[in-house]
This record gives sequence, C-alpha cells and structure tokens, in this order.
Amino acid sequence: MEAISHLFSFLRARPEPETEQAEHRAAAAEITEKLARAIVARRLEAPAALFLELNRPLGFLMSQAAFFARPFLGFFLPVGDVEGAAEVLGDPKALDELINRIGELSAAESS
Repeated sequence: MEAISHLFSFLRARPEPETEQAEHRAAAAEITEKLARAIVARRLEAPAALFLELNRPLGFLMSQAAFFARPFLGFFLPVGDVEGAAEVLGDPKALDELINRIGELSAAESS
C-alpha cells in the first residue's frame, strides 16, 4: 500500500517556504494597487466594484479565462501583469482587498 501512495505523493500540497509566501503576498499587493489605481484613474469605481461583486462566485473562472487569453491580452498589458491580475481574480481575499482599495482611493480622490 505504501508503494501506491508513494506514486501519488506529488499530488499532495507542499507548504511554501516563508520567503516565497512573503514574495507572493508582496506581488499580489503590488498588482492590487496597480489595478485599483488604474480603475480610479479612469473613474470606473462604481462599475468595477459592481462587476467584481456580481462575479465574485465566478472569480476562479475569470482567472482561468485571463490565463487562457494571456497571449491576446499581452498586446495591451505586460504578461506579468496579466498573470498577477488572474491570480488576484482567483483569490477571494485578494479580491476583497482590491474592492477595499478601490473604495479607499476613490474616497481619497473625492475629498
């Protein structure tokens, strides 16, 4: 039985080292900030927040669609930004942070 379980050991999740987790969080925060600033600069706060809230259950599918459309989106954005945005859309916590950051930037700009 051990031999069979060993065959599928690659499927088990391995914990990421602390440095990789910190780098991942920093990259996600940077992409979230870029997205929020781009949305507020174009004055699309309300439509973006509405779109993100309505499509929250489909966040994973939206992230996979962004990965699929990466070659086409590469004409408009750097590939790293497309991948980062896809990861943000797929993570519910990062999506909450994006919505909150849009609200913060919008409130700061209007006052």
